[in-house]
Amino acid sequence: MIRFGKKPNDKAIEDYIRHCQTLDFNYPYVGKTRDLIDTGEAPQGFRLDRSAHLLGQGRATFEAASAAVNDWKMFNHPMADLRYLSPQIENGNTVSVLFGTMGLWTINPARIIYRLDESRQQGQYLQSGFAYGTTQGHIAVGEELFMVDWNQTTDDVYFRIVVFARPGSLLAWLGKPYMLFQQQKFRRLAGQAIKQATATRNVD
Repeated sequence: MIRFGKKPNDKAIEDYIRHCQTLDFNYPYVGKTRDLIDTGEAPQGFRLDRSAHLLGQGRATFEAASAAVNDWKMFNHPMADLRYLSPQIENGNTVSVLFGTMGLWTINPARIIYRLDESRQQGQYLQSGFAYGTTQGHIAVGEELFMVDWNQTTDDVYFRIVVFARPGSLLAWLGKPYMLFQQQKFRRLAGQAIKQATATRNVD
């Protein structure tokens, strides 16, 4: 949804999320991010981006970071305003991310698709996280995975974002360079937010 002028009020956003709960995904490759964590290419016509943020080492860091992701702390920064009817990380839950700039507001619905298995690469990495995919009404088309992994050899813990996407509206196509810049900025801020949340939980 695209709005001009005033920021949409809470009721309008909540009503829109309810409406989007019944809408289909707006792309055919639902769940594909699961296969793109380490290798692989984006589906044809999509751009793939992988980002990784070192958080520290050890079990305590892994557990703190995993809890932070499950609490949506990657959205704990001024750039994005996450909205939901329920914060639960469960398949089928629809959320929305509100972005605003210069009087232009977009309400971007996405639906949780899966939670990660507990490990990958034959136990080399312990991991946790989840992915959501865009539904009809989102200005982009694609899927995003938010995850934490713990390398059992090096003891390093990383927060990772794996995403494949393309513009999904005329506005997004016209502003594609700006949209790419904003997406990269979001991933950088998300990494910083998870790192801060992880450090705070470790202190507590």
